[in-house]
Amino acid sequence: PVELSESEQKELLTKYVQENFVDEGMVADVAIHRDHPDNPHAHVMLTNRPFNSDGTWGIKSKKQYILDENGNKTYTGTSKYPKSRKILMVDWDKKEKIIEWRHNWAVSVNQVLEQKNIPERISEKSFTEQGIDDTPTQHEGINSKRYERKEFNQQVKNYRKAKASYKNNQEKAINRGHLDSLSKHFSFNEKRVVNELSHELKTYISLESLDDKRRMLFNWKNSTLIKHAVGEDVT
Repeated sequence: PVELSESEQKELLTKYVQENFVDEGMVADVAIHRDHPDNPHAHVMLTNRPFNSDGTWGIKSKKQYILDENGNKTYTGTSKYPKSRKILMVDWDKKEKIIEWRHNWAVSVNQVLEQKNIPERISEKSFTEQGIDDTPTQHEGINSKRYERKEFNQQVKNYRKAKASYKNNQEKAINRGHLDSLSKHFSFNEKRVVNELSHELKTYISLESLDDKRRMLFNWKNSTLIKHAVGEDVT
């Protein structure tokens, strides 16, 4: 998450890799890339064969012979080799494991964001699975189609911006109606507080969530002051 400092990003990543891969017997090679300030990311290369607790290599799979009802090995036709099946000792190649790791990453990130009073959250689920009516952007990459994807992503961003503007105007109209009907009952100080919060948050205040907005603003200010005090960049 770009909301975290470099040291916080590294701490989050290391803890996740340790708990999800290394503790299960993998060796993880981690490369953190910071080529672009808006796109910090990491590549994790893993061994597919486990390690034993004494540091020796474990086995990735074993052969299991297919036996008949009397416990004897079975053969196909005139083959001299008995029938067998491969039994995997780890499930690291399975799709279900990938889904589990993606979910664990989202949980790990969201826990850190919550601890630091950062309101953003991530999910491993698609927009459809989350019930969100929106178009996802595409990973641009570096291949020949990156320019097409970049153009597509810009169109998605423009659409989202227009959609957000429309929604914001709707909310403004609704909240303006609320304020008009309720402001006649406000004291002078109450009107001032609402105006100040609206200005500082750069949004119209929904009266139903006024306490949440005030608390969010308080947390943001405290977080900024703490970072400033310890010399962190608070841009």
